Amino acid sequence: MMLPQWPLLLLLPSFLFVLTRCSFSPTNKFLDLKEFCYRNQDCKSGCCRQAPKTCEAHCTEKGSEGSLCQVQAYFGQYRECPCQWNLTCVYPKKEKWLGITYGFCQNVAKMLAHRMFF
Repeated sequence: MMLPQWPLLLLLPSFLFVLTRCSFSPTNKFLDLKEFCYRNQDCKSGCCRQAPKTCEAHCTEKGSEGSLCQVQAYFGQYRECPCQWNLTCVYPKKEKWLGITYGFCQNVAKMLAHRMFF
């Protein structure tokens, strides 16, 4: 016995709606800090950080001066968040951890001013 195909066609739009996680809604809500996320675009801060020892990812603040940073996201998530807008992720020469390169957030303008006067 063969099922009629028209009920399946009616279910297709709702399936696509659920599959895209309701992205057809004009008022997408960004997630707050420490909420579960799937990708960087979900978070207000722009950083969805995957915890190193678990598979969970949470929205996290961007890196402050001296903290670890990473500028390349893997599968829509960071292992370490990029720096805040006024800082730059500076990478040590030839230093890699587990094949992923991490840097440190530094205020490059402050470093350049220090070099010019001293």
